[in-house]
Amino acid sequence: MSKSVKYLITIVLLLGANLWLFFSGGSDDSLKTTKYFSSEDLENVSRFLFVMDEDTTKIERTGEGWILNGEYQADEGFVNTLISVLERVEVGRTIEDWDREIMGRAEVEFDFNSRYRFQFATNPTKTKTYFISEGVAKEVAVPGYRDNVADIFVLHPDQWRDRLIIDGSWRTIQKLTVDKQNNDFEITFDDTFFLIDGRTPADSSALVGYLNQFQQFQANEMVSEGRFPHLDSLFGTEPMATISIQDIKREAPYVLQIYPNLDNQGYHLAVDGEGQRMVLDAGRVQRILSHPDPRN
Repeated sequence: MSKSVKYLITIVLLLGANLWLFFSGGSDDSLKTTKYFSSEDLENVSRFLFVMDEDTTKIERTGEGWILNGEYQADEGFVNTLISVLERVEVGRTIEDWDREIMGRAEVEFDFNSRYRFQFATNPTKTKTYFISEGVAKEVAVPGYRDNVADIFVLHPDQWRDRLIIDGSWRTIQKLTVDKQNNDFEITFDDTFFLIDGRTPADSSALVGYLNQFQQFQANEMVSEGRFPHLDSLFGTEPMATISIQDIKREAPYVLQIYPNLDNQGYHLAVDGEGQRMVLDAGRVQRILSHPDPRN
């Protein structure tokens, strides 16, 4: 039998198998998938609650958006990712009488009314996630999702916080001052354009680029007191620089104090005028503290 005839027979067999699967309507139960949550329910979700060890994360829908633990604005992108993940969670095998370790518990509230509670756990290698309800565990996964499903439940509350700290650009910033140990500078808007330390800038495009660094300016991560003791110790020291920004969209100037990094770490502690602590990438800090006039 020639190779071409063998290939033709193989193609016919594969085509026949595909047609059988198509017209059979997927009657084989092994081919069916079951979603853990209803998409319609998740469209009306009003609250998430995750409890693990000593950390509690409560994310509630309000008229002012998603609020974290009744205090902070939550990151809308992170919340939307959470909803998207839960919408796609599929159920695998069932394990009766779950007697293994529990990582934490979760609660999902729908339409400010009904609530669904479950516990979550992983296998020892942390490659599988289980949702446990009334002692019965369901192995769950999200097709195409590289991370373990449980990972999204164990994020620290800080990691759910909105990281946007200021949104200004050369079109909205009226005044910016950098006060540091040497080479302080001040940028002020003067009728039609900006002055640097009272002088016309040598390179106006470089100045515009400098100011545009503060457009959608986000912290790398917000950090609460007590989470990182080495950062807490910095808070009582002298800042290496203070930035003050007056923007037409804000009533009061935005003030940010930046502290030296420890042992050449790749990030700096920064604290705003309201006492919110955050970390900023060292490269970004260097750029915003650099004088924008090449003559300096």
